[in-house]
Amino acid sequence: MKKQWLKKRILIWIRAMISWSCLALILFFLILLRPELTESILYTVFAWSMLFSFLLLLVIGKIMILEPLSTIRKKIELFNDGIIFTEIFKNLEGISPDTDALLLKVHTILDKDKIMENAKQQARYLALQNQINPHFLYNVLESIRSDAIMAGVPEIGKITEALAVFFRYTTSKMESLSTLQEELNNVENYFLIQKYRFDDKLELKIKLPRDDEEILKTRIPKLTLQPIVENAIKHGLEPKVSGGTIVIDIEHSDTVLYLSVVDDGIGIEEARLVCLNDKLSRMDANDSSANEGGKGGIALINVNSRIRLLMGDEYGIHILSTPRIGTEVCLTLPYMFEQTEGIG
Repeated sequence: MKKQWLKKRILIWIRAMISWSCLALILFFLILLRPELTESILYTVFAWSMLFSFLLLLVIGKIMILEPLSTIRKKIELFNDGIIFTEIFKNLEGISPDTDALLLKVHTILDKDKIMENAKQQARYLALQNQINPHFLYNVLESIRSDAIMAGVPEIGKITEALAVFFRYTTSKMESLSTLQEELNNVENYFLIQKYRFDDKLELKIKLPRDDEEILKTRIPKLTLQPIVENAIKHGLEPKVSGGTIVIDIEHSDTVLYLSVVDDGIGIEEARLVCLNDKLSRMDANDSSANEGGKGGIALINVNSRIRLLMGDEYGIHILSTPRIGTEVCLTLPYMFEQTEGIG
């Protein structure tokens, strides 16, 4: 079946409108020159035919041209907002042969797998860039820990050890995925450091499904939970003089892992919450406006972008919050155990 190019339809419609306009002008001049023609049946039939053809052209233009153009405009807006990716190429097909050829070439260049691989390479580069001789840092922390224990200050030794383990986890492994157990251990280390800073005003609770230790072996993107916990402390609990509690709740279905990080902090105002969830619905890790007003958001958007990049657009983060009550950050991830990256 021959493809009906949108460009060709527009040209045909324009020619039809020009032809109709010429006939209308001829009719108009005939009336000016011979007014008696308006009394003839032929004139009446011709005039009604012209009116009907004009309305028909308007309907055809709306269905065959305006509606496809409106659909294209909406899809382009979704693409610009980061909500759709490969779908844009299918929706823009059929404009003209040259446009189809261009889209095919751009689609090949902007292949999603290539984008994901480029993002991974960039993440590895940044991680390597930040690893300024980490073994030197570990050795210094170990020396501080030993000196603290020998000096009879075990608390400092404990915190220093937690800090060393935390840095080792964040800088030593280049894999994109870790087990849930490793992520929780990293959060507990981080929280131990923060409790020392806040004089034990913070509390962490982890809720696992009963009799389901297998869930700890499921694999999730590395450094998923710690940035969210850090965000909860900094923007939810730190502004409270009395501190507060963070609860990590873990559930799963046969195919989906559900994580939620709940704090009883100051919460998020409704307008800010709507803005954050709107940004999270897109796959944009470089949106600097996310941190406007000092209310956080950059960490959540980065974690969300990594989840969607590695796992697929159907996964990610959504936030629920009530001012002066608290905030819940909800994460959905594939429930999987294999070292498989980029399943989306």
